Amino acid sequence: MSAIMIFALLCVSTSVLAQSEPFEFKGITLGSDIAAIEGNSRFSCRDSNSPGADQTCSLREGETIAGAPVSALLLTFYGRKLHGIYIWFDAKHFPQVAGALKEKYGEGDLKTKEVQNRMGATFENRIYTWRKPGATLHVERFAGKLDRSSVIFRTDFAIEEFGRRRGSSAKEKAKDL
Repeated sequence: MSAIMIFALLCVSTSVLAQSEPFEFKGITLGSDIAAIEGNSRFSCRDSNSPGADQTCSLREGETIAGAPVSALLLTFYGRKLHGIYIWFDAKHFPQVAGALKEKYGEGDLKTKEVQNRMGATFENRIYTWRKPGATLHVERFAGKLDRSSVIFRTDFAIEEFGRRRGSSAKEKAKDL
């Protein structure tokens, strides 16, 4: 009987640990230092003047997510720490990517929203969200265009810092009127 209790406790604690581990994409973990990427020839890094990051690194060569070709991958850093992983891919691969993420992280929260093209046709946008302490994974079927999907791993700090910097940038620009 006590062996069953220990087994059950181990299963629960393993599940809790998996939920508390930071989000990552192919070994690139939110919170990691930019030094791990700067030395990697697959990425091109530069300083940024936008409120979205202090530094950004973009992928120079091809990559896949759940077997789907990635059209672009961008890493964003504040204070030399990784706070965002942005991945774009063709929307026709959305079901396989969303399916793989559900397999890895569980069902997630699903929201649907109608989007409309210029001709007036409407489409159902599917948006999945997963939360972990201090971070969010956001997967969107139609990311700005009907043929592009996105996967975004972001820390809560990145969301707050972007809002803070964007607000102070707008105030600075208002002074220049």
